[in-house]
Amino acid sequence: MWLLPLCCMLALANVAVAATSAKIRSDMVRQTVLDILSYTRWPSEPATLRLCVAAPTAYAASLLTIRQQANGRPVDVHRYELDDEALFRRCDVIYLGVLTPEQRLALFERLHGHAILSISEQSRECIADAVFCLQAGERVRFRVNLDALARSGVRVHPAVLKLARADEDAR
Repeated sequence: MWLLPLCCMLALANVAVAATSAKIRSDMVRQTVLDILSYTRWPSEPATLRLCVAAPTAYAASLLTIRQQANGRPVDVHRYELDDEALFRRCDVIYLGVLTPEQRLALFERLHGHAILSISEQSRECIADAVFCLQAGERVRFRVNLDALARSGVRVHPAVLKLARADEDAR
C-alpha cells in the first residue's frame, strides 16, 4: 500500500530534477551565446545587436529573454520563419535550430554577402555552414567552422577560437 505513494513521489522528484536540469542547460546556452557575441565584431558595429532565432530550437525561450550584453549594448531578439526576408535585412546574428539539409543549404546561400554570425544548436560535427555549433550537455561546448567564419563577414577574437580548439582537444 505504501509502495504506490513512494513510487509517485520518486517519479515527481525525477520530473523536478529533469526540469531543473533543462532550465540550467537553457541558461548555460544563453550565457554561451552572450559570451560569443561579446567577442564578435561586425564590419559596421551595430548600436543595437539584432539576434534572430529561426527554425525549431530547444533554447529559444531563454534566448528571447536577452535584452543586453555585459558591456551594456542593447540586444533586440526576434523569432522569424526561415523564408522571412527579415533574416537577411534585420539580423546581425542568426541562431538556428533543426533544419533539413535542403533548408540549411538554401538559408546559407541567401546569407552569402551579409555580415551575419550564425550559431547552430543542431550541427554536431559543425561541417555545415554555421560559424558556431553548440553542444549542450552537462556543460555547453562549441565548435567553430573556420570556413564559415571566413565567409561570414564577421570577426571573432582569436581567444574564442583557441578556446574551441582546446575544448575539442580535451574530448
